[in-house]
Order: sequence, then structure tokens, then C-alpha cells
Amino acid sequence: MRFITPLSRSVCLSCTLGFAFFVPFASAQIAPEEISQETMPEPGTNWFIAKTDNGGYIFDAATGEMQGLVSLSGDTPAVTSYAPRREFYAAESYVSRGVHGERTDIVAVYDYENLSPIAEIIIPNHMARLPVRAHMGLLNNGRHLAVLNMNPGHSVSVVDVQDRVFVYEASTPGCAVLMPVASNDFLQVCGDGTLQLIQLDLSGFEENRARSEVFFNVIDDPIFDRVTRSTDGWYLISHAGNIFEVSTDNDEINIGDSWSVSPDDEEGWRPGGSNEVITAHQDLGLIYVLMHEGGVDTHHDNGTEIWVLDANTRRRIHRLELDTPAGSLTVTQEDEPKLIVSAGGGTHIYDALTLVHERSLQLPSASHYEDF
Repeated sequence: MRFITPLSRSVCLSCTLGFAFFVPFASAQIAPEEISQETMPEPGTNWFIAKTDNGGYIFDAATGEMQGLVSLSGDTPAVTSYAPRREFYAAESYVSRGVHGERTDIVAVYDYENLSPIAEIIIPNHMARLPVRAHMGLLNNGRHLAVLNMNPGHSVSVVDVQDRVFVYEASTPGCAVLMPVASNDFLQVCGDGTLQLIQLDLSGFEENRARSEVFFNVIDDPIFDRVTRSTDGWYLISHAGNIFEVSTDNDEINIGDSWSVSPDDEEGWRPGGSNEVITAHQDLGLIYVLMHEGGVDTHHDNGTEIWVLDANTRRRIHRLELDTPAGSLTVTQEDEPKLIVSAGGGTHIYDALTLVHERSLQLPSASHYEDF
């Protein structure tokens, strides 16, 4: 039998009373929560977008501070901004049950101020659902957005993001990648070793197309489907490390002579990475390539070094040994550019001219980056 003494009663009573008086007292100290909404500041000079499975993270490379997040579908090739309309565009794919069910592909429009979706445009349900920057591109001074399709044959959806309407689907069998050129045209790399040029009218419909001569061997030395802009066109790089600069003149396709990233006395080095293996600063004529030692068919191996090449002299001028192999990189286009590198699950920022490491950012692993 258990006995409760008067002392125990008094202790229990004091505990009870203490609890009774404590709760209202504590509640009185909690300030009511105020709901507010931040808006985006004006963009800085070294801003970039990191494309991850969770969305597009906007960072200032100069400070390392995160500025915002554009929430995207997990099946989004890229997200890009258009400053004159203060908008972001992303091609996105959804299925009604998350991983199965009815599929819907859209081009989503997000406003800059709040990073909120403000419009969506339905497109054909066979967008290439791969995280590749060159699977989407703005044309016609920001009026049209081109999106690569794969069903499994290739085609291109053209969307008027200004008037918010789907315009046209161009059949492009055997040709992938989107490289905007001129005002409303784009180049593609084709599986027969050629380039294809598609020219659109001002409304976004196909007006003309042209094909180049064969300029690379698709068996012996294929071209990466990762490309980067040059001053007048685009740089392409092959699995063996040969660089081509391509451009257009009206309906003519110009392909420059190829040159190798490797000095004559160095063998066994190849470009490679899980995503963007090449990037260039257009005004400075500097090309950055992820490189590794490996044999044929190692183009997906991440780079253990970054080589910096002078496009004017066609020579390597710097090489940076990495602590952790990198899968993707981009360089911002300012006078004092930053080199953004994805390695080891993090994002690492370097001075693009001195290759001095400045900071590392911890964010979900980025597939690729977009200069803001």
C-alpha cells in the first residue's frame, strides 16, 4: 500500500500550481508571428543560377550569398533569365501521379521580383527530360524559346514567351543541341557528322534550313553535346579534345579549322565530365575545359584538371589541378569573371583569371550553371 504524506501532497500541489501559472506566463512572452515576403534585389555583376534537382538556386559568386530559388520540376533541362522583361523561363515536365500517370510538358514563366510562376504554356509531351543547358535557348531577342524534344526522334518546339503561346514544332531527325545564332536561327549537331541550320521567321515558323558538309567522324571522334558560346558563334569540342568554332552568315554555315587542346608532347589527356565540360569567356577569348587522363570512351569521367586555353593563340596558358574531380563548369562574362565548378557534391568558385579558389558553397549537387 502506498501512502501520500502531507509533504508529498504539498510538493504535488506546488508542482500543479507552478504548472498552472507557468503556461500563461510563457505564452505571454511569445510574440505573434508576422508573415512577410521578400522580393529580389537588383542583380549583381557575378550572379549565376545553379540548376539542381530541386530547382534553380540564384547565387552571387562575388559574395557567396544565395539570392533566391526558382522551384522547378525535377524534369527540367535548364532555366534561363531575360532581363528586359524581368522573367525566367524553364521547360518542365510533370506526370499526374508523381512518377506515373498522364504527362504534361510546359514552358513555365516566373517573375523576377518574387520568383513566382506567372504563366505556363503547354507544349508537345516529348520534351527531352535531361539536364542539358543546350536543350533550350532564347531566340528573336527574347521573344521565342526553343526546346529540344526526344520521342525518340528529335524535334524542336518553338514557343512565343512574349505572347505566351506555342507556335510550331520543327522535325529535326538525327540532330540535337540548340545553338541560337543570328536573330532568330539556331544550329544543331547531327549524327551524320554535319551541322544543321534552321531559320525562323518573325512569327517563329520555319523559313529555311541548311546543312553543312561532314566535318567530324562520328565513330572515331564524336562531338560532345555540350557546347559554349564564342564571340561570333559557338565552340564545339570532340571526345579527343579537338575544338571547332562554328558560326553562320545568313544561310551559310561556317566551320573553322579544328585545333587540339593538348600540346604535341602530351598524350593520354581527354575532356570529360558528367555535364558541361567546356565553357568560354567570349570577350577575353578564354576557354576552360575539364580534362582527365583516360582512353577512348572515358568522356563521362569527371575532370581532374581544368585547362585554360587562349582561343586567339590556340595554346594552353594555365592548368589547375583539382582536389576533387569535377563534372561541370561555367564562367561568368564580366570583366572580373568567376569560374563556377561542380565537384564533390558542392559548388566551388574561383577567380577565372588567376584560378585562385575563393569559396565553396554547400547546396544540392548542381548539374550545370547558367550565367545570370
